[in-house]
Amino acid sequence: MKVISVIPIAKGILRDELTYFTGSPLKPGAIVLVPIRGRSVPALVTSVREADELKLTVKNASFALKKVIRVKHEHFFTKPFMEAARLAADYSAAPLGAALKALVPAAILGAKLTLSKLETAPADRPPSERFVLQEPDDERRTYYKSLIRAEFAKQGSVFLCLPTAIDIVRTLASLERGISEYTIVLHHQLSTRELIQAWQKALDLAHPVLIIATPIFLSLPRTDIRLIIVDRENTQTYKSAQRPFLDYRRFAEYLATTASATFVLGDAVLRTETCYRADQGELEPLASLKHHAASNATQKLIAVTKVPTADFRVVSDELLNLIGESQKRNEKIFLFTHRRGLAPVVICQDCGYTVECDNCEAPAVLHPSETDGAQTIFICHRCGARRSAAEKCRHCGGWRLLELGIGIDRVARELLEKFPNLKLFKLDSDSVRGGAIPLTVVKRFWTTPGSVLLGTELALHYLEERIENVAVVALDSLFALPDYRINEKVFGLLIRLRSLAGRQFIIQTRNVKVPLFEKALKGNLLDFYRTEIAERKKYGYPPFQTFIKIARRGARATVRLEMKALADELVSYEPEVFPAFVPVVDGEYRLHLLLKRQPANWPEPNLLNRLKSLPPAFAVDVDPDSLL
Repeated sequence: MKVISVIPIAKGILRDELTYFTGSPLKPGAIVLVPIRGRSVPALVTSVREADELKLTVKNASFALKKVIRVKHEHFFTKPFMEAARLAADYSAAPLGAALKALVPAAILGAKLTLSKLETAPADRPPSERFVLQEPDDERRTYYKSLIRAEFAKQGSVFLCLPTAIDIVRTLASLERGISEYTIVLHHQLSTRELIQAWQKALDLAHPVLIIATPIFLSLPRTDIRLIIVDRENTQTYKSAQRPFLDYRRFAEYLATTASATFVLGDAVLRTETCYRADQGELEPLASLKHHAASNATQKLIAVTKVPTADFRVVSDELLNLIGESQKRNEKIFLFTHRRGLAPVVICQDCGYTVECDNCEAPAVLHPSETDGAQTIFICHRCGARRSAAEKCRHCGGWRLLELGIGIDRVARELLEKFPNLKLFKLDSDSVRGGAIPLTVVKRFWTTPGSVLLGTELALHYLEERIENVAVVALDSLFALPDYRINEKVFGLLIRLRSLAGRQFIIQTRNVKVPLFEKALKGNLLDFYRTEIAERKKYGYPPFQTFIKIARRGARATVRLEMKALADELVSYEPEVFPAFVPVVDGEYRLHLLLKRQPANWPEPNLLNRLKSLPPAFAVDVDPDSLL
């Protein structure tokens, strides 16, 4: 009999290692199923010892050893992958088991796979090199094609990491030409059977392969991967929105280091942190960073009234003229609006009260009724609660409720009032529910001359070809968010929209004096970076400090008491405690505690151990995308 130590690959298990016994001949690296709290959980074997060696220890233990349910895989993870996973778990202040759970597809863990071809990587590989590439999409893909063919010539495989399945679909055709039989595609929209077949094929092929996949598939155990590319790196999709809040870009870089593979970060507009690392010499430009985004489209900034009046219209005369001219020329136009619904905020003109959700106190958004578009309802975008908008002010009883802000449905109403025969298509999360519907909407838009596509940020996932005219109807509401990354988000959005425009690119805004708009219209990436990095340095934002956000939610009195106790315990780290931007969700109060550490010193062993030992009620997020 053998006594084994395992790391459960599951969330919500605080101990990194547990102990079991088995009669099977196992080695470290095996995947087994073990019983935990009445359920069967996959676990990674970390050590194996003969029971005879531990007879006295087992006899004196305060608990009875349980037996392994069964062996799933005799070996599964590569050594570089495990080293990278430990680094990523420590950086995120998360248990290793929770990190592994976030790094391995459940379908693969549960599958029957042949892993006999898993070999040890050569020990004579040179150290990892790290590069950045800031180029438009087409130019980046040209660079990637050259890199892939160079690695194939050296008998090395390549992992191209993309944030979403639609990004993979858009990229695949331009890269697989000539090597399609050695190209492996992995993403969550494949069926379980398709995933397992593609995974097994990637393991079985002796020839080098190109793996184009979303980041969770970095766990694929091929030891000949010598190039890891993380493309479209300036997207929040790479940061997990759930515990353990891993940043897959960071994990990919750790994996490239431990596997001695070349690492590349690429995008049309790199993150401010990434540009700063290039400035500091941590990352080497693969080609001179492109500091100017070229465009042949005519650029225009339109000022709209700041104070709504009785005859206020969200679509300016200039933009209406553009739509009219586009119809005459049978040109297409894409209109971007950031917010869903009719109006993101509704206030009482008598007392100033903001209409809120009954459940979570977030602002209630005005929408047209789904059954009768002439009627309106309030929908909470935080928790999804709905109610009729036929109500008085709940604070003072007044009827004078005023709609503020610009939503996509309000824009659609104005356009159809002005152009009743307009060929209008709408693409937002309210009008489509994923799957093939967005692609169908975009296809109809492309095949309809003189049509208008009205969309939120969702639409950008499905647009790549040039459109004659592109206009920003409204995104000023983004500036109202107290988020240190918001300028970078707005600038990146504008550059991407601008790159789609073939003839005209228009921004209409109430804030024409904001310097960011001028930089975006000129495609001046360098000036934006210099301004942004100077501001972040002034206020001590990343990359100059590492933020650690600890969130607690529950009963108001309990949350306040426990957060105060934690703040007192961590007083030497100068914690800041503040309510969440939406303080109540699903009836629970939310508080945040923020720690700021020097990047060179994180992870700090003492603080790391304390954060890892916090009860599950506390959610720890290192390098959060938002402090809200």
